[in-house]
Amino acid sequence: MQFIQTEQKERLGTLWLDNDAKSNSLNLTMIDEMTEAFDAFEKNRAGVVVLRSNPQAKVWCAGLRIDQLPSPGKDPVPYAYSLEKILTAIENFSGVVIAMIDGSVWGGGCELAFACDILVGGPRASFAITPAKIGAPYNPNQVNRVLQRVGSNIAMELFFTADVMPAERAAHLGILNHLVASEKLETFTLNMASKILNNAPLAISLIKKQVRQLATRTVEQVTQDEENREAVKRVYFSRDFEEGKKAFLEKRKPVFKGK
Repeated sequence: MQFIQTEQKERLGTLWLDNDAKSNSLNLTMIDEMTEAFDAFEKNRAGVVVLRSNPQAKVWCAGLRIDQLPSPGKDPVPYAYSLEKILTAIENFSGVVIAMIDGSVWGGGCELAFACDILVGGPRASFAITPAKIGAPYNPNQVNRVLQRVGSNIAMELFFTADVMPAERAAHLGILNHLVASEKLETFTLNMASKILNNAPLAISLIKKQVRQLATRTVEQVTQDEENREAVKRVYFSRDFEEGKKAFLEKRKPVFKGK
């Protein structure tokens, strides 16, 4: 890989953004590499992937390179632009994606971070959403990712001012699930990953999918969706659910198999 590094140990995957010379700005090759990496993590049944920058990187991700922003053509707010590939891959990944952030996040980098399921940050983490700086439009998918992290008033402040939000305020507003000292950030994140990996992967995958669906659909629509109903049945009749009930009654730790 030219712009990223990956590793998988048992069911824990790690993806390092490795384009420090360009402030981890995203280019088409880097996006393709990340998408391929998540395909591999899915194939190898990773339950958690930690998305991070290299240690001591000042910028976690500077967003999509300006020269690779979409040329809209007939569609002024394109949905199939290049960055959407990796965002969709993260959102559709059956496991949990934890963004471990200890550096600044700019523009499309915020989209990348907000597509992740859980954000853990250090004191150097900061966020700036910058389309207004260059007059770029956002489509509803892009706006909705911000709205899933903050209320509409805060989202509008981020969009309209393009100001940098420091880690303390990001944690206060719930953008960061946890704000951790830099020297403890990796240990904290890996401990969280371990807790998740000890829980039932089928149930986690189902709940993640339902949370994503409910962001854009009503409860009634999700409930009536036949694919969702079948997914609920698979978890309900799974070996893991039987094991979870049995372990609870026997007062022991369950051993989940993802089956």
